[in-house]
Amino acid sequence: TKDHPDPRGANLARVARALKALLSDPYIPRLGVFWDFGSLHQHPDPANGVMRTEEQNALFKQGLGCLGTLYSHQHTRVLRLTSFPDGHKAEDQAEGTNVAKYFDRGWCYTEQSWAGLTKAGHLSLDLGKMRAGVEYAWGSLVDDCTRDGGRCPPLLPSAFAAELETKSFTNGKDDKPLVKRLYEAAFEEQFGKATELYYANLGWGDAEAAQLAEVLASGAAPRLETLYLNRNKIGDEGCKALAAALKEGAAPSLKELQVDNK
Repeated sequence: TKDHPDPRGANLARVARALKALLSDPYIPRLGVFWDFGSLHQHPDPANGVMRTEEQNALFKQGLGCLGTLYSHQHTRVLRLTSFPDGHKAEDQAEGTNVAKYFDRGWCYTEQSWAGLTKAGHLSLDLGKMRAGVEYAWGSLVDDCTRDGGRCPPLLPSAFAAELETKSFTNGKDDKPLVKRLYEAAFEEQFGKATELYYANLGWGDAEAAQLAEVLASGAAPRLETLYLNRNKIGDEGCKALAAALKEGAAPSLKELQVDNK
């Protein structure tokens, strides 16, 4: 609804199922959860003029400034709610409700793009691919929520900014410049310190390999030593694009590159 993103708790239930499955992994003894709507101060009742206090507003802005790191860090897990709950109908929503699809929303697109920078594929899960009634364990959850690829290669900040212009924001005037800055900062932070990139089994082909080559050619990953592109669908043209970038000095610290087409 306009006032609450999950009034019936359907998304909460889906996330709870996913968290339960993740905790079945013996290497994950506990989880801390950041969920933007619940973790950042919202206006209590904007329709009646009840807004955040000055202190809450300062904390809200501070929290926004940390989002890029939270979503893009190589060792955080990102759970993406890419579909509306069963029974949701856009035409039944009150006027002013944001009914745009996940991939058309500016903040969702930004969060997905952060998660697609340097994170391994199994750490960014599409919960829209979960099957109803399934009792998931860690492995089956990852399998379902990463099936058929769907994760795009990282974008240069300039390409991200251009694509962002096609997305919808509730408060685009303020949010667009902010997320562009946050994306660029996260891009530079994560690629700048990355020594290993694991992009295996993402369904990437030649076009995705060429896009990755463009990122590497920018000099974004000076410390990169190992690049895994196993179990993708990269052919001759994609390999040529990667080879050309590396020949020109992209990723000067690279020691190992794994590519196959299986």
